[in-house]
Amino acid sequence: MAAGARARAEARVRVSADLAGAAQKAASETARIAAGAIAERGAAHVALTGGSGGEAMAGVLPGALAEAGVDREALASLHLWFGDERYVPAGDPERNDVLVGPLTEAGVPEANVHRVAGPDLAATLEESVGRLAEELRSDGPADGVLDVVHLGMGPDAHVLSLFPGHPAALTLGTDVVAVEDSPKPPPRRVSLTFEVLQRARSVMVVAGGTGKVEAVAKALGEADPVAAPASCARGVETTFYLDEAAAAGAPGADEGTATD
Repeated sequence: MAAGARARAEARVRVSADLAGAAQKAASETARIAAGAIAERGAAHVALTGGSGGEAMAGVLPGALAEAGVDREALASLHLWFGDERYVPAGDPERNDVLVGPLTEAGVPEANVHRVAGPDLAATLEESVGRLAEELRSDGPADGVLDVVHLGMGPDAHVLSLFPGHPAALTLGTDVVAVEDSPKPPPRRVSLTFEVLQRARSVMVVAGGTGKVEAVAKALGEADPVAAPASCARGVETTFYLDEAAAAGAPGADEGTATD
């Protein structure tokens, strides 16, 4: 069976007036789940994303955590991962982890920010992949289940750094994959795989704009990891947080769709 093509649970769709509203809803739900995980299991593990959705959430997630009762002391039990990362040096504006600043300023310890090694720290892309895989084993949740995974989605229906037609999207048997020759620059990346998503307690896709209408339709259609990797972006629970423009691509949105 191709990666990501197993039977999927239904995805929910939440529609907001704009991307900022969609990001706020996703942040509030992330905070609720994180607070519960810290109370129940002593730690919360959240994988962040980049792109427009990640940028929108970066500014509102600290406030959402505070509102959910995750104070500065509790933030010491929040671990941050990255669904994918560009293989470029630390501090490069192309990196997704540059968005983590508001969370570290709020009190998440730097030791809990599990950054993906770039060429300044890992001599090869394969070494970076191996280091992240080992860090997930040593510092990640004991059962390998992330509490929340945030995803953006490209107009081509890619998620993480798993692109349509790219062999990395079909990866089986590992949690981390090296992505060479990405169709979107920069060309070398490190990405989690669908296996991580499928174990995750909650997968949240945040997308907005008319440019995402076709991608939304594909993502909510039949599972096809080759043509539309986003169609295989499913966890135990999966929610698409969309603005009104992107939601035009949601088939059957009237049923099971919440509109703010």
